[in-house]
Amino acid sequence: MVHALALCLLGWLAAAAPALAESPPSPERNLFVFGGRITAASMSSSVDFVGVPYEDNYLLGLGLQTWSWQNSLVDIGYEGGIAHRFGEGTTTEIWAGVGLRCCRYQFRDVTLTPSLIVGLSHVDAPHPGREADQVARDGGDASLLFYFTPELELAPRNADWSVFWRLHHRSGGGKTLGNMKGAANAHVLGIRLRF
Repeated sequence: MVHALALCLLGWLAAAAPALAESPPSPERNLFVFGGRITAASMSSSVDFVGVPYEDNYLLGLGLQTWSWQNSLVDIGYEGGIAHRFGEGTTTEIWAGVGLRCCRYQFRDVTLTPSLIVGLSHVDAPHPGREADQVARDGGDASLLFYFTPELELAPRNADWSVFWRLHHRSGGGKTLGNMKGAANAHVLGIRLRF
């Protein structure tokens, strides 16, 4: 599945190449905060945010994001952040990644924009619950894993703020990193302030 997603992303970028050659406007920068609950299931099962089982674990996150290359088709940028994970234990996560967003959907005075952040995530310790169970099962190391996070953002027209949902996901990508197949997922809601 990871290889298929990578091929889709490469195809998407190839299709967007002519539009990316246009001179971009000044970068869009923003600060965001979010909070949510960690699920007790894989990423594919966690997509069902109503039916998925949840752990008694939560996270609060803070991040910075910059969209450096923007045009009418696709935006490319990067982000970094830190999250405090708590509940059955206390751990810290930091991540950094590249972002892609496109296909803005306008509904009256609100814009819905999907995006995807792909990068790396580091934790100071496996969090008690599914992540620690995955470490024990795989004999793995969850300290450095892939960060692969889909997001949906809702922004009022001409506003300097927006709200978003994302599936905060970290995994070994089928034992590519840390001998880990999976690790942790969380549904989070957040607010973003542009500056």
